[in-house]
Amino acid sequence: MTEQEAIAKIHSVYPTGKKNGIENMRAMMGKLGNVQDKLVMVHVAGTNGKGSCCAMIERILREAGYKTGLYTSPYIERYNERIRIDGVPVSGERLAELVERVWPAFEACDAEGTHITEFELGTAMAFVCFAMEKVDVAVIEVGLGGRIDPTNIITPRVSVITEVGMDHMQYLGDTIDQIALEKAGIIKPGVPVALGPQEKSARAVLMAAARGKGVQVFDPDAQNVRETPDGVTFDVPLPGEMMKNLTVSLRGRHQAENACAALGAICALRQSGMQIPSDAIRRGMANVYWPGRLERFGNVLLDGAHNDPGVRALCAYCDKWLPREKTVLLTGMMRDKETDRMAERLAQRVRFAVCTAPKMERALPPKELERAFERQGIGAADADTIAGALAKARHIAGEDGTVLAAGSLYMIGELRTILRSEKEFAHVI
Repeated sequence: MTEQEAIAKIHSVYPTGKKNGIENMRAMMGKLGNVQDKLVMVHVAGTNGKGSCCAMIERILREAGYKTGLYTSPYIERYNERIRIDGVPVSGERLAELVERVWPAFEACDAEGTHITEFELGTAMAFVCFAMEKVDVAVIEVGLGGRIDPTNIITPRVSVITEVGMDHMQYLGDTIDQIALEKAGIIKPGVPVALGPQEKSARAVLMAAARGKGVQVFDPDAQNVRETPDGVTFDVPLPGEMMKNLTVSLRGRHQAENACAALGAICALRQSGMQIPSDAIRRGMANVYWPGRLERFGNVLLDGAHNDPGVRALCAYCDKWLPREKTVLLTGMMRDKETDRMAERLAQRVRFAVCTAPKMERALPPKELERAFERQGIGAADADTIAGALAKARHIAGEDGTVLAAGSLYMIGELRTILRSEKEFAHVI
């Protein structure tokens, strides 16, 4: 099986899969020897920041000398990115091997009337991969929510919940309290929980869930936060030490909040007996990398802010570092997002918006998105292709302006492929 055939086989599951809480995963992993039960894991949920938090935890553990696995979603450019060993996406050959290993279990489930979803298949592949690779610790990102997410089959060494906000309301509930309760579903008896900074009502729900399960809560608080255009530095008290001038290489003040959730997880892992020196924490935070989150390619800044909490964090960065008169927005969004609210926030930070759409059924047509920005009183235009939108935005921004590309991660992925190709071509010539 080739890499392309493997990916086609994974995607072929989408039309037939049927969600069934975590029961599908129980059936699937039972046929695969429940390999996940033999792994040391960190489980990360949250509305925003969970990918960055996962990357921070993984990098710190790697700097401490541990062999790591990392499972995240969605991917930006290639499916392989979802499953990483020591920070490196699995090869096409390994991906094909994983499909071949889990496919008999998939077919057996299907024959019994258990219709595995594409995400469940990918999750099973990740667990099998980490067992094959004999990783010391695997960091697992929740797909959606927490309580009935397929990843919630695991019993981790520590559970982590980053900022809870309004997103996926059609699945998780239409209040912060309801959404927080779904995220709290990953909290398990005997497993400590690390919390990132939360809105008051969300924190109350999460703390009540932790008390109900009788588990210890780790929630470090960033102090003296100093932001630069390229990162953030802060002080943070940890059990037994005060870490001063801890620098995170990811852009945006909100990364200090994500770092606090990651540091809470590290504290819990230390308490469990893992050896994670302070210098490994410093190196991990200073070297962490996560694509598509305030990532710069020349005068183009990419950010996968695809919901209102993410847009708020992006706007805080814009207010400090991007002059409105020199900033042109390139955006594409999904139909099920709070488009008008996000357009209202972004329109106050840019002078013009170029609207496009990734090749997805859920994508909002560019013309509709264009009208949403025009209702906010700024100039807007649409483009049928992402490449065309990039060319148009660059022309409007000029050489001394910035193209702020924000919205759907699917759009960010297509853009990133274009921008990386340009960068590689520039190096060649």
